[in-house]
Amino acid sequence: MAVSKILNDYVPHISKASFDDEATAFLSAYCPETMKSPMLVPIEEIAHKKLGLAVIERRLTENFSVLGQMCFTGGLVEIYDRVNDEYREIRVRPGTMIIDPDTLIRRNLGSQRNTVAHECVHWVKHRNYYIMSSEIDGKTSMAFRCPSDTKDERFKDTWTDEDWMEWQANGIAPRILMPRETVGAAFERFKLECCENPFIAANLIPPERWIIEQLAAFFQVSKQSAEIRLKELGYLLI
Repeated sequence: MAVSKILNDYVPHISKASFDDEATAFLSAYCPETMKSPMLVPIEEIAHKKLGLAVIERRLTENFSVLGQMCFTGGLVEIYDRVNDEYREIRVRPGTMIIDPDTLIRRNLGSQRNTVAHECVHWVKHRNYYIMSSEIDGKTSMAFRCPSDTKDERFKDTWTDEDWMEWQANGIAPRILMPRETVGAAFERFKLECCENPFIAANLIPPERWIIEQLAAFFQVSKQSAEIRLKELGYLLI
């Protein structure tokens, strides 16, 4: 059997329609209380205490093209040394998550939390692929670098195994941070509160914009991510 076919068998087959189910399964296993009532998902704590991951901060690229990296096996991985303006290698253990603070600071806190959730998805769903890849290739270190840019879904027929797994992590991560089981209750809470806001009453702030901002702040995600989530679940039609 060809190596590509062997590895392809280890790529989870997850449809977009199943992303919410995957997020629910993740939270059920590692933090079920987050699905009982609206609360901030403690994703960093889940990564460290529940998944046993080591989360470290290192600059990964010179051009800010990578948000994070999940190291599935131990060994040497490349980072960018901004002080000496050069790439060098550091040794990591299996289960090391590397977050690029310089890249994320150009974005927002929500982006950092989403990146942590994203790397957690890779660890839970995709590590078998990379461990098998390491066995086949005989490499001592195997890691998955997550780019800051996303792939165009119009060209799925040309995607690699890595592209598919990145797409899965991109889709599941925000659903972990904003569980479908509690987003509705949070939305209704802010919907009621917006009626008492004098700026909304004076037509100075659109109520939809205010609700998005409150939801983003509550779940500590980006405003764009909060808006997309509300639309996905049918709470926002703008």
